[in-house]
Amino acid sequence: MFTSAASSRMFYVDSELDYSSVINSDHRESWGSNQLYPAIVRVHTEMPAQNVPLHWHLGSELVYARHGDVRLFIDGMDVTLRSGQLCLISPKALHSIHPMPHDDSQNVLSISFDGEYLSRMCPELANIRLNQGVVYGVDGIVDGQLLGLCEQIVGCVENDGSALQMLQLNALLYELLYHVCTQCTVMDCYTTDGEAKHISSNAVCSTAHAFNAGDVATVSEGSGVGVRRITEYMERHYAQDLSIGQLASQFGYSREHFSRLFKRGTGVTPDRYLTGIRLQSALDDLLNTGDTVAQIAQHNGFPNVRSFTTAFAARFSATPAVYRRAHNA
Repeated sequence: MFTSAASSRMFYVDSELDYSSVINSDHRESWGSNQLYPAIVRVHTEMPAQNVPLHWHLGSELVYARHGDVRLFIDGMDVTLRSGQLCLISPKALHSIHPMPHDDSQNVLSISFDGEYLSRMCPELANIRLNQGVVYGVDGIVDGQLLGLCEQIVGCVENDGSALQMLQLNALLYELLYHVCTQCTVMDCYTTDGEAKHISSNAVCSTAHAFNAGDVATVSEGSGVGVRRITEYMERHYAQDLSIGQLASQFGYSREHFSRLFKRGTGVTPDRYLTGIRLQSALDDLLNTGDTVAQIAQHNGFPNVRSFTTAFAARFSATPAVYRRAHNA
């Protein structure tokens, strides 16, 4: 069953949620499971808007900005959704969510699928790789069925008096999940020289879309150890004194071969990917804790404050201290 907090806030969120009670020290989020629905469906209208701290979960997630903007950090990617846009998050992806309301109001739909329940029903769903961080909707990938299902789900949860609400919502959620799994996933294919490249199951998702979404880090299995195992290792150990040379040695590669393999599988260098994860966690600490900048740098694997400040300013166009003052005012 859902935790009492989850049950009481299904379907509307108009005040703060206690994320500290459901996100553990490993950043895993778990609201429990629900015998009625395959997902947690929430329409966020709370003001002031509440950031969702860095976390991951076993199921996939969809975030749809109906009114207001939303900034997300997903496995080192920086994605901004404008009104009328949505994006997908793969199972086990490390991410945080930062709403940016318009005119002192927001309306954001989030759908988090129950990964544990669904993987028992269909084991392949546990490791499905979605078009993660790619923007759908206005000025993004056109998928009228995807956005239409989201709007139908919102309409369904608003129709509280319907005797068939539970049946209708389940039908819509399973239809949405099937659409996402068949039309919004990343698959591997191989070139004539044996190198893996990535294609989307959605015909309109071109390479240009992927790069415009901000270095979409899809991963291939490659030869030997899969790149996904490497990124998962990074996500678990980013806070340690971890160098690219150490990573290469850990997985049995020379540094040069490791870097080539990693970039071929993700589209970015290992240094950039690791720094992205560290910055994502550091941003979460900066906005949601009282730790000093030096403590945040140390807790997130940066060798010193200077390297942290330089990397942070390059990504966010402000030093950590300035960014904290601007966003916590």
